[in-house]
Amino acid sequence: MAKTKYDFIRELLEDRKINQNQRERILELASREISLEGTLEERIQKIEDIVFKNNLESNIEITETLPIEQKSSHLPKYFDPYYLYKFLFEYNQNVVLRSTCHDTDSGEIEKIVDYCESENYCFSKHLNKIIENYIEHEKNYYAPPQVKALIRGYLTGKDYKGNELKGGWSSGKININWSSPKLIEWTSKYGSIPPNINEALAGDMEVDLFPINPQIISPIRNEPIQNFTQLVLHFKNLFHLRSGNQSLRSILERFNQVKEWHEKIDFEISENQFPNNLEHFTDVDKLIQTYNKLIQLIVEQHFGDNKPKVKLKYYESNQRIYLSIHHLNGKYNKTLDNTLNRPFGQSYSSMIEKQINGLCNLHLKADFSNGYYAEINLWDGKKLDAKEISFFEGVEHLLEFPKINKT
Repeated sequence: MAKTKYDFIRELLEDRKINQNQRERILELASREISLEGTLEERIQKIEDIVFKNNLESNIEITETLPIEQKSSHLPKYFDPYYLYKFLFEYNQNVVLRSTCHDTDSGEIEKIVDYCESENYCFSKHLNKIIENYIEHEKNYYAPPQVKALIRGYLTGKDYKGNELKGGWSSGKININWSSPKLIEWTSKYGSIPPNINEALAGDMEVDLFPINPQIISPIRNEPIQNFTQLVLHFKNLFHLRSGNQSLRSILERFNQVKEWHEKIDFEISENQFPNNLEHFTDVDKLIQTYNKLIQLIVEQHFGDNKPKVKLKYYESNQRIYLSIHHLNGKYNKTLDNTLNRPFGQSYSSMIEKQINGLCNLHLKADFSNGYYAEINLWDGKKLDAKEISFFEGVEHLLEFPKINKT
């Protein structure tokens, strides 16, 4: 009987005659029906089987209708980075989903109890709400597939087909997630206490936080992740740049120390040109990878006995965030004509395919020698073009993060 019912729901969703409004109504009714039966894991599995598998085809079609232009046959189709910002910003605004990227104090517990419509905190009800809201969020907002996969893995431990992730989620290959059986077992032990409870509050209540074994080192903060509360804060750090230790300046300064870039490069970072309080939602891990590749490029292409001088700037203008990596004493190793005719060598192609596409737009401003100075839009969804400028020193890579939809 149950199998027939769920097969019937799946068949309805696959029917191409059904419009979007009807499909949304079916999903809503299916969610209500499933929430009334079975164990927590069974309900989550049924929701994923019905929705994630049927959203796969829909998501592919949506992505292909985005305003994209292919500049070269060996490069991916352009994905506007605005959609990444919007996806993450709205995730953080969602009252249910934001509980998965913050620690929980007594005030937040009251909010969870309220929207779960229960007398006390109940993890199974909370997790159901999280899964339901993420399904709706994926349906309403575009995002690069790898970001959706990461968040889905963090919440469910499964891929879009409903299969268990073998390598964990994120570049850190983390196996613990909100749906982990061991975490569910922990919540049954502590009853009405959320697994991401504030560490100070947990100490006052004499609660042993769910341990992360083996411990993981955060690539962003270079600190160990020892319990589930810290893991939740790590997840937030993967997508949110803000003031303090999670500012981009703090992150890059720590990264330069870890990678020892400060020994090979003279960095110039000024307070007024790289503020410590500029907030943004983006894929921080991919941003760090992009930064690392561009710094490597500077070291490899620098000529002379003196060290490269690199000026870093970070600013906001016209609802766009910019990160400038300016090689002050460098010269571009191609002429302007060669750059326009063959702009994408192996370094740029790999960077665009694996990091930049969907993360940010990329512009190049350089001294191309022989009196030619220009700015080129290497990757922004528009036809490759050069804007000549009267004078420029060095080579600047400008990463642009739009917060508005250009279409």
